[in-house]
Amino acid sequence: MSHSSFGKKIHINNIDVSDLDEISSYDLAIFYLGDIKDVENLRRKIYSLEFGNWSLKLIDLGAFNQGHSKSDSVFGIQEIMRKLTNLGVYTLMIGGSQSDIDVYCKSFKSNDFIDVVSIDKFLGIGESIDKNESSNYLSRIILDENIKLSTFSNVGYLKHINNTKKISLVDKFNFETLSLGQLKHDINEIEPITRNSEIINFSIEALKSNVINYKLTSPNGIDSYEACLISKFMGQSIDCKISTINNIVHSLECYSIVSEMIWYVIDGFNSRYIDDFENHDEFKIYHTEIDGHNLKFLKSHISKRWWVEYIDDRIISVKNQLIPCSENDFKLSQMGIISDRILKRMKNKFV
Repeated sequence: MSHSSFGKKIHINNIDVSDLDEISSYDLAIFYLGDIKDVENLRRKIYSLEFGNWSLKLIDLGAFNQGHSKSDSVFGIQEIMRKLTNLGVYTLMIGGSQSDIDVYCKSFKSNDFIDVVSIDKFLGIGESIDKNESSNYLSRIILDENIKLSTFSNVGYLKHINNTKKISLVDKFNFETLSLGQLKHDINEIEPITRNSEIINFSIEALKSNVINYKLTSPNGIDSYEACLISKFMGQSIDCKISTINNIVHSLECYSIVSEMIWYVIDGFNSRYIDDFENHDEFKIYHTEIDGHNLKFLKSHISKRWWVEYIDDRIISVKNQLIPCSENDFKLSQMGIISDRILKRMKNKFV
């Protein structure tokens, strides 16, 4: 291991909930759920990578040991997440599954609205919202009165394994979805989806089977380059507090791609930029009217990101009226079309 490697630059510590207050000086914490059988092999892969040109303090909190019961484990995970979030430490958790997302949601304050993104080949919802099977994590989040879900987005779902009833049900809630085909057409459409999300989940099952050498997943999926770019978007998300990479497969190929994904999450986190909306010189502004609807598009000269605002004095916003969007959304508006993204986000934001 070279002196410039990741393993030489990260502080390594075992998890002790009582001592978490002592790590408030760190920017990012990595920890693993205990269901990863070969955590040390995964760490070896990560630590062998070169440390980036980052001005960050990183800590590896080690593996979380499961409690005597499921409720003990859930409580322990929530306590760790809650403390790290309150300390302002960005959490990158490796392991577990997407069915744990509702547990992570409950680590936020009870009055916090949460945006959740899941990169997953499954939509995470049953044909009926009240079907509460273990795989239907989105159903549980929607039904849980202790979770205030602002919006949910899925990236990379496969149409041939999600029936039309599930797709229609997700659409009914005005949740944004980006199928694998749409992702392949323009991967940069993911960035506006992740930009303001508090929790971003990446299921390794969304990857092509040959990427992780695992025949039980689909031959169609996200490739290794796309996985790393999406991981960078995860880290760059300005509101994200918790990112997870889960459904780890016990193969050297999986350890290799996961280690690189972790590297790019950190690289994205290091390059986070908060646009200053008070500084009007920082933006190019375009006004568009479509069928009597007034839209104001903003493009940052610095970050190159786009936003849109719906201008109507009669509408009261429950959150910030600025909606993350892409240049493609703006181009559609020039043709007299309000994109599905903008329509769904407006419906979720305004009352």
